[in-house]
Amino acid sequence: MLGYLAELRILPLSLLLLTCLLGGFFAVGPNVDWNIMGLVLLNAFCFLYTAHLNDTYWDIQKGEYEEDRKLHSIRFRENGYLPRWGFGYEIPNAPILPKGYYLAGMAFSTVIGVSVMLYISALIGWFYSAIALVGLLLALTYSAGLDKIPALGDTMWEVGVLFALYCGYYSQKLALDAFVIQLSIPLLLALISVKALDSLPDTLVDNRVNKQTLTVFLYRRGLSPSSIRHVCYVPAYAAFLILLFQSLQMPRLALGAALTVGLIASSHAMMDPEGRRSIVAVSLSILFFIVWALLYISGFI
Repeated sequence: MLGYLAELRILPLSLLLLTCLLGGFFAVGPNVDWNIMGLVLLNAFCFLYTAHLNDTYWDIQKGEYEEDRKLHSIRFRENGYLPRWGFGYEIPNAPILPKGYYLAGMAFSTVIGVSVMLYISALIGWFYSAIALVGLLLALTYSAGLDKIPALGDTMWEVGVLFALYCGYYSQKLALDAFVIQLSIPLLLALISVKALDSLPDTLVDNRVNKQTLTVFLYRRGLSPSSIRHVCYVPAYAAFLILLFQSLQMPRLALGAALTVGLIASSHAMMDPEGRRSIVAVSLSILFFIVWALLYISGFI
């Protein structure tokens, strides 16, 4: 059971579900149809959980879990393993399960997710299934090998999260338009920083198994982990400066973007060459802005 609980991965789960919810609020403001949105969030949860199980399954399959490595720990130095997030293991001492257990879990969560997806589509239209399935397929194929293709190693997860935004938006407006596409660009940039910082502690192992991530690309060109960390922050700064510019006509939303830039800068200033706390801090900064935007749209700010 602990092995399954460990795949909940609270930060990615929070980012995905709140992004999905934000899509609904961008579509219709606070007048969200919660009967539909509740189903969409359940669908997103099932598909993300499937992706997490799939990710660990392929990490094991590709030999990334060496002897004595704990689940979700990382080898940042040659002489030992460290907790990924810097604040202890997500689920202390969670075991690495036999590979068949991950396949069984994926099958179960996929069946539940697809069933919910089809029910939603019967209510609002089948284009919803097309959007949701693209997100799921991106997540599944990424772990299975797209992370060894240049440029895809640092973008497929982020594009999958964008499709959660599109699912939330479509579920309420029954259309995708230029407005939500425009909003998704800074989100994509911010998530590129999250994924790059997440990859930073895994750079040595990723280099050994020939993953083509941004951090591996920079590592092979002689940059130190500390220098790579600085590069990882660039997309996040760009994302929220774009949002700040886009929201100048909405001062309270612009304030949220400005505060988020400050939070990102504060995390960047931390002494964290290994990047284990940076990923948490940047993820929380993005979550701060998403919650700020939800409260702004709801009229509480």
